Amino acid sequence: MLPSPSSLHDFALVGGGIVGACLAEELGRQGASVLVLDAGDEPGHASNRAAGVAAPSLRYLDDREFFDWLRTAKADLDADVARLEPQYGAFSVTRPILRALRETDVDVYGEMLEELAVGAWVEDTELASLAPGLNLPPSRRYLLDPNGMMVDGRRYLNAVRRRCVGQGVSWLQNATVREVREEATSIALVADDRAFQADRVVIAAGAWSSGNGLAESTGIRPQRGQMAVLRTEETLSCILSSAFYLAPGVGGDIIVGTTEEHARFADHVTTQGIDQLLRFATTTMPRLESSIPVELRAGLRPMSPTGRPLVGALPSHERIFISAGHAGHGLLSARCTAKGLAEGLLRGNWEVLPHSMCPAHALNGAA
Repeated sequence: MLPSPSSLHDFALVGGGIVGACLAEELGRQGASVLVLDAGDEPGHASNRAAGVAAPSLRYLDDREFFDWLRTAKADLDADVARLEPQYGAFSVTRPILRALRETDVDVYGEMLEELAVGAWVEDTELASLAPGLNLPPSRRYLLDPNGMMVDGRRYLNAVRRRCVGQGVSWLQNATVREVREEATSIALVADDRAFQADRVVIAAGAWSSGNGLAESTGIRPQRGQMAVLRTEETLSCILSSAFYLAPGVGGDIIVGTTEEHARFADHVTTQGIDQLLRFATTTMPRLESSIPVELRAGLRPMSPTGRPLVGALPSHERIFISAGHAGHGLLSARCTAKGLAEGLLRGNWEVLPHSMCPAHALNGAA
């Protein structure tokens, strides 16, 4: 028999990665009683294993509302850097991002890129000085955005978690939620052999958000991303975004990433994946041939069927919400997601989130 539930919280968050942590801070800062239940010995999974490129991806250019939201997210992330780093230590490094684009992409999106002013085109004669040491194919067009950033997910999450705990958020590790049950006036949760109660619940468990018999219909699934961390005396003056990317890490190493694989919940690296990454790295920056691979890692990105996060109430549930499916931009968009979701949860204002992220809209087959 389970023990009696603990005292009622305003919100219970299932998942303590960067998405859940930012939401916990936003809700707690505005006076709500918040409980975070996170599986595992330490917070986060994808957050800790992410490569950390924090810039709006041009793959979303066809969805102007969502792309503009990602640009707002970058501004919110910049504010987090300015607010948290002085107290908790550095978790970011800023570098311009150099995007290598195919001519076909330039033909399709060139005018939009000019309109959005996301960077400046780089002439071939400028590449050597802008990206010394890189072997860049002349068949590509290069766009330089000065607002690139790398974020160390583990350090960022640690800073937000410490802020949460400092403002009274209850945070439990090794708390694997087995059941979420909607009752007449509250939500009952079972985490291992412990019982909890909350007025409302938010599922923010990343690639595991489709568990507990509740969110299977959301179709959230894992996508494996492999990456390598290389120790070298070489330096990168920019973040290179091409077939893969090369980027300076917060600790001074060079990060090469990342694969996009459907491997279910297999979160290990493979020889094939790492071979692809190292071939790209040494072809693009030949002097990396003498670098030392100090870490090989793989993480599981949460992917939704629409390719957009699902943020809001689960259909047919009044007290159960979801915030998952952030793919490869969780570190970039966690704070912006948290601000928008808190606005909806606390004040009923859902207009601050893109319509494509609404679960009811997305799960009814709308793209």
